Amino acid sequence: MNRKTRIRKAWHVTISLFMLFCAISSAVAKDAGGKRKTTSGKENKTMNAGNDIMAALSSWGYGYKVKVLVNGVDIGMSGGKSESKRLFHKESDMAATASPDMRKRNFILQNGTNRISVDFTKTSNEKNDYLQVSLEIQEYQAPLFLLHSRSKPSGKIEKEITIQNSAPDNFKPAVISDKGEGKAAMVHVSSMSATVTPVLNGVAGMTLGDMPGSVVLEGVKLGKNEIIIRYKGEPDGDLSFAVVTPEWTKFLTRKLQDASEKAETFTFNVSD
Repeated sequence: MNRKTRIRKAWHVTISLFMLFCAISSAVAKDAGGKRKTTSGKENKTMNAGNDIMAALSSWGYGYKVKVLVNGVDIGMSGGKSESKRLFHKESDMAATASPDMRKRNFILQNGTNRISVDFTKTSNEKNDYLQVSLEIQEYQAPLFLLHSRSKPSGKIEKEITIQNSAPDNFKPAVISDKGEGKAAMVHVSSMSATVTPVLNGVAGMTLGDMPGSVVLEGVKLGKNEIIIRYKGEPDGDLSFAVVTPEWTKFLTRKLQDASEKAETFTFNVSD
């Protein structure tokens, strides 16, 4: 198995495990909150929805040394591989059944402002290696935070983000590239039943085949830019994806009528 195939398989496993984790965690949370006795002996059938935040922080760090802090807590990422850490609200009901170490490292999110710090160093000479760190919240249509680095030998990024139980109407992912925040475009695919290839200004990005994921497009230029989304999948399937640019963000769903490839074109402008 060559390096490219190994990497794609590892990423597919990471994303699939995250989706499985979300489904299991939702069931556990519902069960924990659906029938719970209070100190008075009565059943409490409501769960504090504000504490029901669940997330995954993933790192694609082949060829990199990585350290990630969330609200000042080292969540245990080291780089050199594909990693994903489950994160929960610090007052989640599930914390009662977690180990002390897990409560310290995983139950650290809070409603409102949260701070992410990513410290990285490139350790390989492989030109195709890149770093991608993202935070995905279960109820959001795209990553709340995404860092993508390919050209920097090292760096440290600190970002404050606001977490709510569901994405606000004006939600826009924080996309940070080597040129800074809001300087690149991103396409995020939520579906597992379509093949999607984004093209920015005539340059194709990575193809996502029957799996969710995010593709960062760094070739943004001053003036008018064009993104083409090419996609195909099984008939009667659904495709959900987000297109994030420096100018705007769109969350889209398409019904796949047949197996032929389709293409949609979007434009955006960059003034500085």
